[in-house]
Amino acid sequence: MEVQVDRTSLQEVKALLARFSNGAARARMRATNKTAKKARTESSKEIRKQVRLSAAYVKSLLAISDASIRNPQAKVSTPTRGLLLSRFSTDTMVSGDKVGWLKPPAIPSRGLRVKVKPTGGAKVFSGDDEIEGKPFYMVLPGTEGRVAIVGRRARTGTQGGKIKVFYGPSLSQVFTDVKETVGEDMALYQMQQFEKEIDAILRGY
Repeated sequence: MEVQVDRTSLQEVKALLARFSNGAARARMRATNKTAKKARTESSKEIRKQVRLSAAYVKSLLAISDASIRNPQAKVSTPTRGLLLSRFSTDTMVSGDKVGWLKPPAIPSRGLRVKVKPTGGAKVFSGDDEIEGKPFYMVLPGTEGRVAIVGRRARTGTQGGKIKVFYGPSLSQVFTDVKETVGEDMALYQMQQFEKEIDAILRGY
């Protein structure tokens, strides 16, 4: 998602701000960065309507690249890689970040239960036709004790290895679905912030 002030509106205030050094550019930068922060908050709300993730975790993955005087654009972006399916485990010790596992937890008697969407019930995850046997937990190396849901491949994968790590949807996929809706509201918010920043600069701030 990119945020930038409409150039037509910018031209209309340049004459008014001409006696202030970089006045128009500063107003544009401030308004753009405030809009990007607002866009991140609103995007997080919309994302969490589609996938069952905590607000803190979604926020940590929505990165902002701030605008500057020279670069008037700010961006909200998120990683493209799918989230570990274990993020959607109904076991909060597995789905959360409070535990760094030294060895994987035991498989519950009811199976590995996951819930991707915030509504509806949880489902027992039984793997897919690429694995043999039932899926199980594994502590991923190099992740400070992060647990993943994996399975033993029936055949070696295309990139090698006999273990398949299961992933859910990527946050970027969901972000793509919601950013158009969020963007409509942000266009108005952006212009409101631009007007406020113009007024602040004229008052000497």
